[in-house]
Amino acid sequence: MGFRPPPPASANRRSCMPLDILVVDDIQASRQALCALVSELGHSATGADSGRAALDRVRERLPDLVLVDLLMPELDGFELTRLLRSLTGERWLPVIATSSLQGDEHVIQALRSGADDYLSRPVNPALLEAKLRHYGGVLALQARHASLAQRQRDILDNILDPVLTLDAAGRVEELNRAALALVRLDGQAVAVGAPCGAVFGIELPALLARRECQVQRNGGTGYAAEIGLSEWHDMGAVHYTVVLRDLTERRQIERMKDEFLATVSHELRTPLTSVMGALGLMAGGAAGALPTAALPLAEVARRNGERLGRLIDDILDLTKLEGDRMALHLRPQPIVPLLRECIAANQGYAQRAGVALSLDLPPDETDAEVELDADRFLQVMANLLSNAIKHSPQGETVRVSARSSAEGLRVTVHDRGAGIAPQFRARMFEKFSQADGTDRRAQGGTGLGLYITRMLVERMGGRISADEVVGAGSAFSVHFRHAAAVAAPLPTVLHVESDFQARARVAHWLAGAFSVEGVATLAHAESAAAHHPPLMLIGNPQTQGSAQAFCAGLKRLAAGKPVLLYGDSIDQAFCTRVGLPWLSPARSDADDLLAAVRQALSAPHREGTVR
Repeated sequence: MGFRPPPPASANRRSCMPLDILVVDDIQASRQALCALVSELGHSATGADSGRAALDRVRERLPDLVLVDLLMPELDGFELTRLLRSLTGERWLPVIATSSLQGDEHVIQALRSGADDYLSRPVNPALLEAKLRHYGGVLALQARHASLAQRQRDILDNILDPVLTLDAAGRVEELNRAALALVRLDGQAVAVGAPCGAVFGIELPALLARRECQVQRNGGTGYAAEIGLSEWHDMGAVHYTVVLRDLTERRQIERMKDEFLATVSHELRTPLTSVMGALGLMAGGAAGALPTAALPLAEVARRNGERLGRLIDDILDLTKLEGDRMALHLRPQPIVPLLRECIAANQGYAQRAGVALSLDLPPDETDAEVELDADRFLQVMANLLSNAIKHSPQGETVRVSARSSAEGLRVTVHDRGAGIAPQFRARMFEKFSQADGTDRRAQGGTGLGLYITRMLVERMGGRISADEVVGAGSAFSVHFRHAAAVAAPLPTVLHVESDFQARARVAHWLAGAFSVEGVATLAHAESAAAHHPPLMLIGNPQTQGSAQAFCAGLKRLAAGKPVLLYGDSIDQAFCTRVGLPWLSPARSDADDLLAAVRQALSAPHREGTVR
């Protein structure tokens, strides 16, 4: 088989990545000529005079590309190509078939046998150069992608925390080296394809709503793990990457911290009690009459001693609440005597600040009862009242009011101070939160009061809110269900939202009034609704595919029950078009959401109502 003589090397010929090329041809002259042409083009060429010799060469060292003559005795190019494919497995080895045969039949057969390309004999040097440049670029890109993939794999494997990726059905798709140390609940090793329930003991919808879970290491030891969860999409398919952070050491450190704080607080309480007792005796004249100049100093010492005592109490309560060691004695309590006791207990502090206290009770509230711990309720009210008194100007009045509704009892503390800064409102119930204004900072405080108040209220089954006030001042309300309604099961609301943080926020905001079950997709919603039929559905079309199809799916699943759209990827015109009520998360808070849910449940003609 002949070849055109190669043209002289051209300065204009663009070079590509040098390739290691295997030339397979049983005719020596033809093989040598093609090897010479490949070398002229700047690549490394090795010859093999038979299919068997080519296979031996590939087993010894894998080339970058193979040029195969189709017409060879014993093992022809078609069969050799099939064997090369089975030999190289997942590694792609470009194979270019060459032949002087006329017609398309042998080209089709070569490609069906696994060849990637075809060259007619005699080989055109320019065409060969173009094909080698093309495959060199593809191989370079493949090498780059393989390098990046290996880099990502190495990074993932060197993360000390177990990392697992789950598909939409909850099956393990991928896991890092640390996750290989985990075992399923049945003791088998965690591997690709393992279902979520076998690894975590809960199904995927429940896992998406959790912040912690229990997992087991190889050897049978279990531990609590914090769940870091991210959701991502690839070609329309949803995936979840789960990072498990061992909480054993953190919990141990937290226990040590709590024990240290509790010990120190108790140790501070003993000498403080003695100091306060001594100050009281001195002020009462037990050691003789104090000089006139000493009386203000004794008062300063007493006032700051009381402040230190409150700080110690806050620290003790904080360690008990966060360690879940505070015992609450919940029982039905008449609310009016407790409120009057709160007013009486804080009257002295209010008088010293020049502030009046008033109790506003409608006649029908005298018999209202709620289920709570009386002592802790008094502590909650003391925190709210002390804040209101502290931030009220002299001569103003702090009003305490109580109102009943079908949902329960609402107790509100309203002051006439400077109000709540908008930037502080979002974090006011967090630990160590304080407003930044100099007037508030001057009042002192640790930023624990509202945090402890919120935790106490929630432990008693209620919730706390900062209300919008028209004009001056601020108002804080605590909400409790009536004692007769505490045992009644809460109506279920099904929330379809791909963002698990948004699901957790809605569940928290509606807690106390509704039992919220959050799921990521409509498919999960159908499964959840089959087990626990909801009273209504809330849905966010974002990342759910077609928004119109998603809304149609919500309606179908609701089967006549109310549906509320809650997301910012849609607008009023869209909601009017699909005939569903809407609330924007960006322009609403917890009270707005609760009101929208109640409005959707009470509206006689729900479809077409847009908020």
